[in-house]
Amino acid sequence: MEKIDTKSIHGHLFTCDKCNKFHFEFNQIAIDFSSISILENFHEYLTKLDGNEFEQINSHTQYIRKIHIPFPNTSIKMVLSQADLAELKVLVENFTKKYKTVEFETSMIKKLSQFSEKQLN
Repeated sequence: MEKIDTKSIHGHLFTCDKCNKFHFEFNQIAIDFSSISILENFHEYLTKLDGNEFEQINSHTQYIRKIHIPFPNTSIKMVLSQADLAELKVLVENFTKKYKTVEFETSMIKKLSQFSEKQLN
């Protein structure tokens, strides 16, 4: 599959043909996703996040950024502002759309070549 590379002001999401992972960086956080389905689950989680609700819940904390995304089984969390969350959602959505388009086009090309091959034989 061709390399897919999507950028935003503070983020970058791209495929890697050497390790077959999806590399994601946003501000100072970098995450490697091992499959598109895991990345899609992350995207689904992001779309359900209500930034206003998190800002209210965490209004009493001393964190500057009030939207917190915890990483399971660690003490690490991503801290975001409303603008960060909006940018992150768009970055991941644009990447997954582009990935699905390329994946569909690649599968169609394979089907067409198989069809052509059968006709020649």
